[in-house]
Amino acid sequence: MLKSVDNLIQTLQDDLQWHSDLAVVLENKLDAMRHFDLSRLEALTGNEQRLAQAIALNEKKRRDAVRAATMAVWPQRRGQTATASELAQALAEPQRSRLMSLTSMLREVMERVGRLNRINAIATHKIMGHFDHIFQIIAQSGRDIGLYGKSGKKSYLEQNRLVDAMA
Repeated sequence: MLKSVDNLIQTLQDDLQWHSDLAVVLENKLDAMRHFDLSRLEALTGNEQRLAQAIALNEKKRRDAVRAATMAVWPQRRGQTATASELAQALAEPQRSRLMSLTSMLREVMERVGRLNRINAIATHKIMGHFDHIFQIIAQSGRDIGLYGKSGKKSYLEQNRLVDAMA
C-alpha cells in the first residue's frame, strides 16, 4: 500500500512541477507580447507545447497512480477511483499531510495556469484584431487609383489612406 501511495505522491509532485514551469512560461509569454518580442514569443510557444505534451503524458501516469492507490487502500472498490480527500482520510499522518498539501498546491497552480491562459488568449485575440485592421487598410489602400469599388461608386481619397493605420 505504501509503495502505491508514494508513487501517487511522486506523480503529483511531478505534475506540480510541470504546471509550475508552464505558469512561468505563460507569464514570460505575456511579457514577450507586451514588448513585441517575436523571437522570444516563438521560443516560449515551443516551450509551452513541450510542457503541454509532458503534462498530457503525466496525466495518464497520474490516473494510473490514483487507480493503484485506490486499489491498495480499498481492494473491494473496483472501477472507481477515490478522490484525494478520500485517500487522505484513509492514510497515516505523514502521507496524509503530504497528499493534502500537494493537492492544494496543485489546485492553486492549475488555477493560475488557467487564468494566464485566459489572459494570453484575450491578448492574442486583441493583437490579431489589430493586425486584421492594419491588413484591411493595406488591402484598401490601392482603391484610390480611380477605379470603382464593389458598390459601383468611385472611392474617395480621404477614406483610403495608408497613414491612417494604427498599430
